[in-house]
Amino acid sequence: MKVSVPARTYVKQNILEALQTDDALLGRSVAQCVANIALTEVARGEWAEIIPQLTANVGSLESGSVLKQSCLEAIGYICEEASIQAVGQFSNAILTAIVCGMRKEEPSLDIRLAATSALHNSIDFFKGNFEKEDERNYIMTVVCEATQAPDSRLKIMALQCVVKIIQYYYDFMQPYMQKALFPISYQAMSSDTAEVVLQGVEFWSTVCEAEINLSYEEAEARDEDRIPTHKSFKFVLEHLAYVAPSLLQLLTRQPDQDEGDDWVPSKAASVCLMLIAQCVQDEVVPHVVPFVGTNIQNTDWHYRDAACVAFGSILEGPEPSRLKGMVDQAYDIILAMMADPSVAVRDSAAWVVQRICQLVREAVMTPERFKNTVLILRQNLAGAPRVAANVSWALGTLAQASYEVAQQNNHNVIPETYALSPVFAEIVEQLFATAFRPESAQNNLRTAAFGAVGDFISQSPNDCYLAVQKNTVQVLGQLQSILEKEPTLSSHERHQYGDYCQHLLGVLQTALKRLTHSDLAHVAQNSIHVCYQLLELHRLQRSFQAEPEALLCLQVLLELMADDFFKYVEGLNPHIHLALTCYSEHSIVNGALSLVGEICRNYETRVIAFVPDYIDRVVRLISQVNDPSGLVKPKAIQTLGDIAISLGTQYYNYAVMSFECLRSIAVPQDHDVWLDILDAILDACVGIINGLKGDGFTETTKSVIRAYVHFIIGLIAHVANDASSVPDGTISSSAAIIGEFCQMFKSDIATLVERDDFYAFLNKGKRSTNAKTKGFCNWALKEMKKLKPASSLGRNAAATR
Repeated sequence: MKVSVPARTYVKQNILEALQTDDALLGRSVAQCVANIALTEVARGEWAEIIPQLTANVGSLESGSVLKQSCLEAIGYICEEASIQAVGQFSNAILTAIVCGMRKEEPSLDIRLAATSALHNSIDFFKGNFEKEDERNYIMTVVCEATQAPDSRLKIMALQCVVKIIQYYYDFMQPYMQKALFPISYQAMSSDTAEVVLQGVEFWSTVCEAEINLSYEEAEARDEDRIPTHKSFKFVLEHLAYVAPSLLQLLTRQPDQDEGDDWVPSKAASVCLMLIAQCVQDEVVPHVVPFVGTNIQNTDWHYRDAACVAFGSILEGPEPSRLKGMVDQAYDIILAMMADPSVAVRDSAAWVVQRICQLVREAVMTPERFKNTVLILRQNLAGAPRVAANVSWALGTLAQASYEVAQQNNHNVIPETYALSPVFAEIVEQLFATAFRPESAQNNLRTAAFGAVGDFISQSPNDCYLAVQKNTVQVLGQLQSILEKEPTLSSHERHQYGDYCQHLLGVLQTALKRLTHSDLAHVAQNSIHVCYQLLELHRLQRSFQAEPEALLCLQVLLELMADDFFKYVEGLNPHIHLALTCYSEHSIVNGALSLVGEICRNYETRVIAFVPDYIDRVVRLISQVNDPSGLVKPKAIQTLGDIAISLGTQYYNYAVMSFECLRSIAVPQDHDVWLDILDAILDACVGIINGLKGDGFTETTKSVIRAYVHFIIGLIAHVANDASSVPDGTISSSAAIIGEFCQMFKSDIATLVERDDFYAFLNKGKRSTNAKTKGFCNWALKEMKKLKPASSLGRNAAATR
């Protein structure tokens, strides 16, 4: 921080005094200012008194209503962004202030609303409070009372808190479900206010997601012959008879006009019904099928559409054998609905056809039905954008289903032909024409049509290969045509054609992967030239916003061409260097990082001359970039490991700088962000250690690594202490490092690695379904065992069995 301590103290004192205003609007602005300063300082361990000051103001009898409101708003803003590590020590004071402001006895609606919003932003801070029954009861009472407030803003915010509580504290919710949560959510779904209905539906969607995850955990525990850590209370199944009819009625409340991307109760109900089907599986069928049968041919389009959507929503979850007969009976009716007078019904019917092709494809693959399906879908490609978009997805799914059927369970073989071969070229041309429709930007039609083209090309049999060749040349021609027009395009046209470039490059990547090596050689030069031109436009600040796709296309070409691509690398480097400085555009930076990693992996020491520039820019990304997306730093860190393992022992000159860089950013922060950073650092350490290892560690390389052993072991301790949250990849990297350290330093490392928490997470990893994780954990345990003399094996014998 460049501002001096006295100056910062002066600013903070004046900002806190400004909270004393009687103007609520000004108070809100001041609260935002307080929060922004606090977020910067608290993360550095400074301004520790800010939370106590804010909470004290809320609880003080001398504080005016505007001051209380502003302080609660500031608390909410801080908690929304801050990590538990930064403010968790104040959780009791925060909760006390919030609950004080939320009580129904509080006369100020604005204070209640600010307090409820603050609770929503800080729910995850209160695990300790929810674990205590009396505190939990009080919190739940206050929140549930707020859901009954006559003011819709307060009601909606309180319902959002209920949703978040079930998400974070499902384990504690059984005593409250029957008497409070179910009635509150059921009442919300019956409301006339759409925003209230949405929260009622969201509650049950969240319960479904929790119970689906718990079912996976239970299955994993059964496989490992252990008791699961958490228990499912089967809330969804228990209340299905009430929730399902409410959702089905909400499906009939579609707006009369196309709502576009607006989130409305009918859409939310469809998603919730899909989650219920995945959660309770076969049990959902008897609650939905009667509604479908009664309304599928209703004279009111709202009910026809609701029946169609309900049918499509339960196709994933129940056993396919349970669905097959039902789908056979309904399929022809659904297909006929593609000609319904209502565009909404045609749209839903296309979506259901796509779902059937994906989930119950046997119902579609009979010759007559297949032929009819293709005919009707092609006819509807010219329909309204919303219908054509779902038709495009359906055609792409049908191509995948046809390809898999033709493979006859031999997934490594390209079939000679398949059911779509006679019309392959015609459909792809139709899809291209659809993608270039003037209104293709509506309803994701352009994305759907180009996506379907990619599906047809990637899942094409040998007798369609000539068409794929033609399509590849066609795509290159379209890209070159756009680039020729570029100097004359208006800003609006530039945006539109940039979108075309992004999608066409996606199709080109797919097509290149399908070509034979000899045919690839004929189009490689033009493909690389097109990508270079797009990257050059970025350098000239006339970007088509297609740089990530161009970088990915170059990466695909590198992978396919191998040594033949090497001659292009030097000319590509200026574009890579520029892309690695686009700090605010994470997709461009990550595209360049991926390409750098691929170049180093493929050409190893042949690119040694380029490495200093690569490493300089990658280290800058790691050390300096403020990374709000959370996507740049992890990728940059992993790329450092990729470079190291590619260069082998020649990475020695960069090892100290790399380890120091990694140590400088290994600071625990927001839990999810920290897990990503931790995973990337350990992955990079594996790369650096293995790179320096070469054919065996020299004393020189050992000395470099030895200087950072305690740092790396400290990172592994974080993994061991949070083993239930970290992904398999992090456990795998940790195990690999422990194994390498044991081999490298032998008994010298014993006191650092022989820890109960290390044995615990390695034994957990040994049971992983991931072969890589399982293998590294077994190896690490064996190497640790070698560190002990035979007489000392007893203490951890059980752990190493």
